[in-house]
Amino acid sequence: MRLTFSSRPLPAPALGRAGERRAAWHYRLRGYRILARNLRLASGELDLVVRRGNVIAIVEVKTRQSRTAGEGHDAVDRRKREQLVRLGDQYAARHPGIRLRYDVVSIFWTGRRFVISRYEDAFRSVSDAREPWRWRA
Repeated sequence: MRLTFSSRPLPAPALGRAGERRAAWHYRLRGYRILARNLRLASGELDLVVRRGNVIAIVEVKTRQSRTAGEGHDAVDRRKREQLVRLGDQYAARHPGIRLRYDVVSIFWTGRRFVISRYEDAFRSVSDAREPWRWRA
């Protein structure tokens, strides 16, 4: 898909796909290997799974073309972080011995170019002392 430079907004599905492709390119330029895109697991989907060295990053990509609803990273609330931790646990169960990190990439489409903000190690999963079987982000 080719993005045209017009003042009309892009449809949401096309904007999301373009943002995820741009995020993958961003990571590739920095020496990461793309392990998976739009990986479907039992309880949801991971946008990107990338690796550099012995660290695997679970990447949530949020693309916007208007800031009226806030920045893209603002949409990664507690519920979304907890879902990403559950998905990360499912991924880690399939690939034992890996070290996980959770990144958030916020992309803004200006109509001419993508403006990327990457939040490396944006949050960490912690266990609740009262309920150690339950993880939260």
